[in-house]
Amino acid sequence: MSKFKILFLFFLILKMLYAQEDVAYSFHLSTTEPYEREALFLDVNISQLDHSKVMLFNFTLKNSKDYSFHQIGLEEREKYHDLRHEYSYLIYPKKSGRVKIEFDMVKSLTDDDKVTYSISGDRDSVKRLEKEDIVVSLKPILLDVKTLPKGVELVGDFKLTYTLDRQKTEAFNPINFKVKLKGRGEVEPFEILKESKSYRLFHQAPKVKKFHTKDGTTTDIEWEYAISAKKSFTLPAIELKVFNPKSKKVYSLKTPEYKIEVEKVAEESLVDSEDVPAISKAIDWEWWRWLFSYVLVFMAGFLMPRDLFRRKKLILKNDEEILAEKIRGAKSHKELLEILLAQNDSKYSKAIEALELVLYRGHKISLSKILDMINIG
Repeated sequence: MSKFKILFLFFLILKMLYAQEDVAYSFHLSTTEPYEREALFLDVNISQLDHSKVMLFNFTLKNSKDYSFHQIGLEEREKYHDLRHEYSYLIYPKKSGRVKIEFDMVKSLTDDDKVTYSISGDRDSVKRLEKEDIVVSLKPILLDVKTLPKGVELVGDFKLTYTLDRQKTEAFNPINFKVKLKGRGEVEPFEILKESKSYRLFHQAPKVKKFHTKDGTTTDIEWEYAISAKKSFTLPAIELKVFNPKSKKVYSLKTPEYKIEVEKVAEESLVDSEDVPAISKAIDWEWWRWLFSYVLVFMAGFLMPRDLFRRKKLILKNDEEILAEKIRGAKSHKELLEILLAQNDSKYSKAIEALELVLYRGHKISLSKILDMINIG
């Protein structure tokens, strides 16, 4: 095989350029033969060809159980009657074999008269833009996804760090074990240390941070464990098999095996012969001090204004409330448009149309009036 062909296969770029009467589409994919869970980069360019019309585009990848995706870029190069969008996506195949990447595309057509009518009236009154929505059928991209080597648990380039606070302790006095995985690759949360009959494991869900960029996904997972036991035990070694698609090599991430020495305590010093220290029979002065302080605070409630003791309610925010805060906090038309486009929800279409008229058609519509179009409570 020639050197040119080798370079071509290594830097394989899929480019599909096809045009309807009025719009051209091009797709550039980093490779069509990835490994399972390997990062793929897709660039999509959509350009208006018929400049006699006013157009709007709505484009995204279809959701699928065979792959996950993240939009990592949107560039809008627009002139009046000359619409151009450039999208960037990060894609991860979830299985080996044939995988089909599909798209949802809607092309909206209108004209200058309808645009003028939609903003007729006073400067703060916006009427709904009349347009024709056309669903565009785009040819899917086919991937031939390669199977991972046997035993591989993670895909990417990672490092594993760990700390154990001590290897000697008393019975039922826990030791603290922390493990951190960090690197480039898409990883779903998992438990890295297994339960055992030799010890009791106390832990919460792992802390996960992910950032999706044009360089790929950076994943940071941290586990914190408290481990207690009645007698000495062995904390087993941890080994993760990782495959790096760039080097096409499998490597291991490990923690060592630890021998934990546990000193026994007298059974009579435990309340339930397990892990709760007995209550001291001596006078508990700390308890009396607490009781005295409690009585003082209780009496103060009758002598001082109640407003001084009111506590602020803990506000638990759901996803809708968080989104509403982001929308209200938008400082510019462009920032608000990016927030709404990311939701991919038709209920924001009126506000999106108004924002596009401001940003790309030069119309004057205040940000506050556009916010009024959105039912955010």
